[in-house]
This record gives sequence, structure tokens and C-alpha cells, in this order.
Amino acid sequence: MALALDSSGSNPWLRTHARCAIHSETTQRSKHLSPSAKKPTTATIGIKGDPVMGSPSAPVTIVQFSDFECPYCKRFHEETLPKLKQHYIDKGLVRFIHKDLPLPFHQNAHLAATTARCAQEDGKYWEAYQALFSQQNCLNCKGPIAITATTGINRNKLEQCNQDNRIKQAVDINISEAELNGIRATPTFVIGRSNRSMQNGKIIEGAIPWTEFKLAVDRALSEAKKGN
Repeated sequence: MALALDSSGSNPWLRTHARCAIHSETTQRSKHLSPSAKKPTTATIGIKGDPVMGSPSAPVTIVQFSDFECPYCKRFHEETLPKLKQHYIDKGLVRFIHKDLPLPFHQNAHLAATTARCAQEDGKYWEAYQALFSQQNCLNCKGPIAITATTGINRNKLEQCNQDNRIKQAVDINISEAELNGIRATPTFVIGRSNRSMQNGKIIEGAIPWTEFKLAVDRALSEAKKGN
């Protein structure tokens, strides 16, 4: 798949047509990985405490690693998630879990992630999720806190919450999980049979078309049914 440098022309991070990704050479130097190391195809992820959409008894769980400033994450939010929710989540077939992977070249991504987590404290995570992606083009001019405040949460409360190390640690734990599983791009999905606290599944990277995503979900549902 062809890769292209961002508009600065010198940034050590690369993007493709379907994902925002960390440059493999940079990651290898920072994580001491072998240049010949293969990209992982499966992952084991802790899911306790992360934002959840859907029934806890759903047979299949999808864990999403996402970045609020990544345009391909927004593409998934706009084009794929509504169909996934209508046909699978709302029908009790899929549990959808969000994890944060704010990439270093996105200056607003980490603050957006922590601010959404603050909204979770008020029971408005998915409202904040919607607002941050819908107004992604305004992250620079308005900022994540102002955008999230449009959900009805007091702005001062969000600012104070963002000083809470517990909130920052929740995002940093997600980042560490991604690194441990070799996940370096957003959006990335781990799809598999549901478990209570640790989720095992196959990795799908990028904002792939709905038809391909649906095929992966149907395959996971079929495998989960066989396992019962």
C-alpha cells in the first residue's frame, strides 16, 4: 500500500488512504523491534473500564483503537459505525469498546481523548465521541474542551477533570496496550468472541469499506456460535 508524507514533508510519521500510522522505522528504534518483525494478526486486550456500547452478553466484541484527530477514524465514525450499530450493536450481536490511541503528530488528540474520558465521568461519553468527530475540523480553532462542553457538561468541570492524573493514566494505559500488541495505526480493530475482562481477537487495520468490515463481523459471529 502506498505511503505518503504529511504536508510538512519532514514529519517522521506516515499516513495511508485508510489509516493514520506511526512510521515503522521510528517505532522499531523506539521499541527495539527487529526490522524483519511481522505485523501481528491477533491481540489480547484488557477491556475493564473502557467506554462500551452494546449488550455485555453480545457474542462478539469489537475493540476499537482510535484517534479523535485522525480523518480515517472520522470516516469509520461517519460511514461504518452507524451501520454497525443498526445491524449488530442494537440487535445485541456485538459489543463495541473504544480505546484511545492518540498519535504523536496530532496535537489535539491526547487532550480530546482525556476530555472524552471526562465526559464518561458524567455519563456522556458517546455524546462527546459524536461531538469530537463531528467537529474534527474545529479541534484547532475551538479545542476539545469547548467542543465537548456542547454536550451540556460545564467547561470548568472539564478543565478541572483534565488535571486528574487518573484520567490521563487511563489514556496512557490504552497507548501502552496498543504498543504491547504491535498496534501502530488508527483506526485498528480487534474482533473476536466476547470475554469478560480480557478480549482476544483478530486485528483489522484501517477504515476498510463496510462490506469488508461486515464480512469480518459475520465471520466472528459464526466462529463464536461454533464455540458455544
